[in-house]
Amino acid sequence: MNGQGSLPAEDPQKRVAIIGKAIETFAELGFRGTDVQVIADRAGVGKGTVYRYFKNKEGLFWATTLEVFMRLREHLLVALAEVDGSMAKLRAAALAYAGFFDANPACLEVFVQDRAEFRGSRPDTHRDAHDKLIDQFTAIVERGIAAGEFRPVDARKTVISLGGVLYGSVTYVCYVSHNYTLAEVAEHAVSMFLQGIRAKASSVEAKGHHEEVC
Repeated sequence: MNGQGSLPAEDPQKRVAIIGKAIETFAELGFRGTDVQVIADRAGVGKGTVYRYFKNKEGLFWATTLEVFMRLREHLLVALAEVDGSMAKLRAAALAYAGFFDANPACLEVFVQDRAEFRGSRPDTHRDAHDKLIDQFTAIVERGIAAGEFRPVDARKTVISLGGVLYGSVTYVCYVSHNYTLAEVAEHAVSMFLQGIRAKASSVEAKGHHEEVC
C-alpha cells in the first residue's frame, strides 16, 4: 500500500494498453499530429494517467519506439535460434526483419519516425539496446569469419551495413510501384549482400567438393 500523498502504483495492463494504442496512433497521425488525449481515449484511460506513466508526449513516443524495437529484437532472436551457421543466421534474421514489418505495418511507421522527427537524437536506453543487438550480430559475423564462411571483414561495420540495407529495403519498397513483397525484396537484398562477404569457398563447400572428387 502506498504511503499518504504518494502516487498509486503503475498498472502494467494500463501501460501495455497505452503503448499499444500509441503505436496505432503515432503510425496513423505522426508524432506532430498526435494528441495525447486521442491515445488516452483509445486506451480507455484519462489523459492524466498517460502523463503519470510517461511524463509527456515525447516520453510516450520514446517508450513506444523502444517497445517496437524490443518486439523486433525478440522476433529476430527467435529466427536466429532456429538455424545453424553464420550465413544461415544472417539470412534468417533478414527474412524475419521483413516479416515482422510486413505483419506489423504500424510498427514500421513508428520505427522510421524517430529519425524524421528527432534527426537521430534518441535516449541512451535506445542506443544501448541497439548497440547490444549489433554486438550479438557482430559475434555471428566473427564466428562466420573464423569458420571460413565469410572472408575477413570488419565484423561490426558489416553488421551496421547490413542493417542499413534492410532498413532501406523495407522503407523504400513502400514508396515505389512494384509487385514484390517485403520478404522478397529483403531476401534479394540479403542474398546480394552475403554474396559480397562470403569466402570464395566456405569450409563446408570445400569439403563437399573434395568428397565429390574422391
